[in-house]
This record gives sequence, C-alpha cells and structure tokens, in this order.
Amino acid sequence: MISVLIPTKGRPEMLRQALLSLSRQTFPHWEAVVAEDGEGEGLEVVSALADPRVRGLRNPGRGQVEARMAALRESRGEAVLFLDDDDLFLDPAYLYRAWRALAQGAGVVYGEGVLLLADQEVPFAPGQVGPWLLKDNRLLASGTAVRKKLLLDLGGLDPDMGDYWDWDLWLRAYRAGVPFRYLKGRGVGVRVHGANQSYGARREERAFFLERLRAKHGLEPVPLKDHLQLGLESGSVF
Repeated sequence: MISVLIPTKGRPEMLRQALLSLSRQTFPHWEAVVAEDGEGEGLEVVSALADPRVRGLRNPGRGQVEARMAALRESRGEAVLFLDDDDLFLDPAYLYRAWRALAQGAGVVYGEGVLLLADQEVPFAPGQVGPWLLKDNRLLASGTAVRKKLLLDLGGLDPDMGDYWDWDLWLRAYRAGVPFRYLKGRGVGVRVHGANQSYGARREERAFFLERLRAKHGLEPVPLKDHLQLGLESGSVF
C-alpha cells in the first residue's frame, strides 16, 4: 500500500481537489493521511469526503515538516508518497506506475509534472538524477514516493531543514547510493501562486534554511531558486 502524506493549512478547496484527484487513481491500494496545520478546515474537508481511505489528524507540532512527520508516523503503507495540499495528480495511473517502480527495486520514484500558473502551464521535466542534484533541487516533492523503511533508515525527515526538507532527503538518498526511478509524462500538477513561491516576503527565511542545508551537506554556494524559475530558465527540459 502507498500512504499519501498531505500537510494542509488554510486551503480547503485546493485540498479537496487534491483528494479528488487521488480518488481517481486506478491503483486501489492507497491511503491518504492529511495532517492539519491550521484552523481545522482540512479536517472538515476530510470529514465531508467520507472516504474511509482518507484519514485526518492535527499536527501536534508546528509547520509543514512536522505535519509531514506526524502523517508519516500514522501511515500504514510500505511506501509513502508526498503530495502538497495545493497540488494534484494529472495521470490517473501515476500511483500504479510509482508502485511498479518500487516493486522493481527503486528506492525513490519521482516524476515529471506541469507547473500550473493562473494563465499558463509550464511543463517540468527534471531528467535522470545525477550530480546536478548537488546544485539544484529539480525533483518535485509532490509525486515523489519512497519506501517507508528506507526513509526511516535514512533518518526520516529533518525539521531543521525547513523549506528544504525534501532536498535534504534526496541528497541523503543519493549519497547513500539509493536507486532513483524517473517517471515521464504529465504526472502531477503543481500550482504556482503567491502563497507558495520562493521569493517575496519569505525570501530571507528561505535563504536561512538554504544556508543551513548547504552547511549540512557541504554544498557549494547555491542561489535561491524555485521550480518555476528552474523550468523557465531551462525551457522546462533539463
């Protein structure tokens, strides 16, 4: 079974759409664990859906990383897949493809996606994982699946990494020699909007966590970037 971990805060309609996209998956062996990090709107969405495969809980900590950690602790699947509450599956066979790749020996499975802006779509194709991972975080967190035992063996999620919890995990897996599997096609839609872009009001906070990540992994200095900037700079094909 795949446990889909979804932290949420103040975006009930987007969460509802994310869960509906999950319910349309052709792979039947999944559960969703929604970790409420806000005022409770997400739990109301879970209750209204009345799907026994979807469970909600309150984040006993604070922030997106601790919400994911809480969902991970409650997960029952052999694998976990990350999904932000404002993103959604575009490929109805995505979970099946991820599960098949894990069953064939992959430790981490990630895919291509589409960045969804208000007035356009930007295809996002990160390419096969390689040394570029030490310079750029091209992997989309939403849609990335990891064997649960592997995730725990790697030390779980590090809340000290803040916004870069995902890059930190990918780096640990890469340096441990974990096999990555790349799924092509329109797998996941990633919404780009004012509340989730890297720049603006949270630039200094993100820069702080980026420097913390760089120090932990001994990386060369890297500039602040988000997936939209990476996609536009590269023409969306790396």
